[in-house]
This record gives sequence, structure tokens and C-alpha cells, in this order.
Amino acid sequence: KNWLDRLVPLSASLPRCLPTMPKKRTVRKENRLKKLIEEEKADEIKAVEKKKRREDLRQERRDELIEKLEKVAETLEDGGAGAKDKSGDVDMRPAGSVITKKIGVIRKIGKDKTRARASKSLLKVAKQRGIIHDVALAKRLLEDKRPRNKTTPYGKELKRDKRLRTAREKRMRKCGIRQEEDGEDEDDE
Repeated sequence: KNWLDRLVPLSASLPRCLPTMPKKRTVRKENRLKKLIEEEKADEIKAVEKKKRREDLRQERRDELIEKLEKVAETLEDGGAGAKDKSGDVDMRPAGSVITKKIGVIRKIGKDKTRARASKSLLKVAKQRGIIHDVALAKRLLEDKRPRNKTTPYGKELKRDKRLRTAREKRMRKCGIRQEEDGEDEDDE
């Protein structure tokens, strides 16, 4: 008999629903995917905890700075409208900020009026007394602002910055002010 004839009856007699063992590569792929998913979940939990910790520390620093600035503000004399200086003259400027209509490019886009604003004069006095080291950092901490990116992820100039720069250049051209190159003047000497 032919060997092929012997195989056909054997294969026909075997049950068709036998469970087959999965290939090793598929098992390894599934295990790797499970592990990656578990690692991603653990990283997300860790990132949330880290963010909360950093926010708590930032809030604690902000509270300490506010306490220090309140002490400085108490020791200062009232420097608002109608206050007398050493010579006895009264400063006759309006209470609050002077409202002037600005024409041109808006420099503060989406300015939130409800947020706490840092007093520039108070921060300067605190720096002179050695309570804070940098006015800009203290202002950033009080107002809870993050530094803005200067460029896009691809290295281009931001649209808003470009608009401000072109408006400034247009004003300079219109007024006839020429911007001199600082680097060329120093090299010639």
C-alpha cells in the first residue's frame, strides 16, 4: 500500500476539536503587552502622586511667601493716593490704577482679573530687605504662572510673538527709529 493511504484514515479518525498549544511567540507577545499595560498604569499613578506632591510643596511655599510679604506690608507706611512723603507734599494721583486706552497690539491676552496679583512695589521692598531673592520668581509663585515656551516644538517662533515683533518693527519704521546692531559696533573698535 501507499504511505499516503495510511495517513488519510488516521487523520480522519482523530477528533477535530483538540485544543492546540499556542505558539511561543504569541504567548511572549501577550505577556509583553500585559506587562506594558501594567507599567503604564503604574506610571500614571506615580505621575498623579508626583503632581500632587509638587502642587502641595508649591502651595506651602506660596503660603510662606504671603506670610513674609504681609509682615513687610505691615511695616511699610501707607504709600497709596493722598499719602504724604518726607517733605510733607501730598501725592495727588488717583486711587487704584490709572485707566488708559492702549492702541496697538494687546499685550495681555486673556488676562484673568479674578486671580491674585503680586504688588510690584511690595516685592521690590522685600527684595531690598533680603526676604526674596528674585522678584520675577516670587511673582510667578504668587500668581501661579508657568513660564511660556519661546518656540514651537519644531523650533519656529510663536504666532503671538511674531505678531508682537512685527507690530514693534512697524512702529519703529513708522517713527523713523533705526535699530543699530550692537555686535557690529563692538567688533569695529
